[in-house]
Amino acid sequence: MAVLFPLDDDGHPIPVLGFDYRGTQKLAVGVAASVRNATPIPSDVQIVSLIATGLCRFEVGDHTVIADPATSPVLFPGQYVDLPLRRGERYVAFIAEGEPCDAYIVGRV
Repeated sequence: MAVLFPLDDDGHPIPVLGFDYRGTQKLAVGVAASVRNATPIPSDVQIVSLIATGLCRFEVGDHTVIADPATSPVLFPGQYVDLPLRRGERYVAFIAEGEPCDAYIVGRV
């Protein structure tokens, strides 16, 4: 059975990724210190989607990555951000801005 991808405004197909069968990682994010996923993102996942319930900042990197409350990219509540993972990037660190929140790391395959 053929799969028809949705088309962009120029008529080009948009490939759609599925969700990683191993599930989503949920992190409780506070304002006092950066937190990162304890379990590395599987090596076959090359793209992740990030979403949070509150305003926070994030960084992607190795097991030592730390999110900076002033200079890290901002993740707005309720908005998905899709990120490619480069070599060695298996962790995402978050720090909340203002109020604690939950952040989710969703592997895409």
